[in-house]
Parts: sequence; C-alpha cells; structure tokens
Amino acid sequence: MGVGKITDSDAKLMEASMLALGDAYEGMAEELFDRFIAAHPQHAAAFTHPEAARERMTRETLEAMVGQAAGEWWVDHTVTNFVDLHHDYGKFSADDYAAWFTLIIEVMEKRTGEKWPEGASAAWQRQADILTQKVAAATPAP
Repeated sequence: MGVGKITDSDAKLMEASMLALGDAYEGMAEELFDRFIAAHPQHAAAFTHPEAARERMTRETLEAMVGQAAGEWWVDHTVTNFVDLHHDYGKFSADDYAAWFTLIIEVMEKRTGEKWPEGASAAWQRQADILTQKVAAATPAP
C-alpha cells in the first residue's frame, strides 16, 4: 500500500503519550466502544459479543497506529485483516474507521489530562489519516 509518511518523532510522541496514559487506560476500551456505538448505532448488531471485541479492537488499533509511525512492515497486512474481518460483519467504511481512530485519540488525551505530551494528538492524527487511506484502499467497492 505504501501510503503515508513515517516520522520517528511521531513514534516517540505516541509512545510518550501511551506512557503518560498509564493506569488511565483502565476501562478505556469499554468507553470507546460505548461511545462509538452510540454515535454509530447502525453497527451495534455487528458486535454480537462486544465485551470480547472491544479490548482487542482497542489494543490492535493502538498497535497499528504506533506501528505505522514506526514504519513496521506488518501494518499493511493488519489493515487488510481489519477490513476483511469487519467486511464479514457489516458495511464499515473508511469514514467509520476514521471516526474510530479519532475517538481513540480524543479519549486518550482526555484521560491523560495535563500529562498529555504537546504535539501528541497531531502525531496520532497523522498516523490515523495514513491508516484511513490504507483502509480506503483495502475496502472493496460496493
């Protein structure tokens, strides 16, 4: 897929923000999932066991975003797997993924508070934008 820019500074800012988040991560997956479904109720039925999916979805998304910033080789395969898996459950668009990525950034920043590193949100968003482009490229046409 080869979309986007790798910046070492983004990876460092993202890792610093994860460290700053620390224990505030507790319960974040539930909050993210509940907020996403509240904003996108049409996708609720796709998650027959949300308690099993939400932690995995959150961790895998964070790993992919940090991996993208670090230039990890496996990110493109992970994006393809995200799209293939979700395609089996419903019609998730690149915009749905973008909303999920943005929600993660907003919730992390809010939970971290004043410990959130300056510039971290922009670093996360740059990588989210790259992943959204990759999702769009991997999403089958309707």
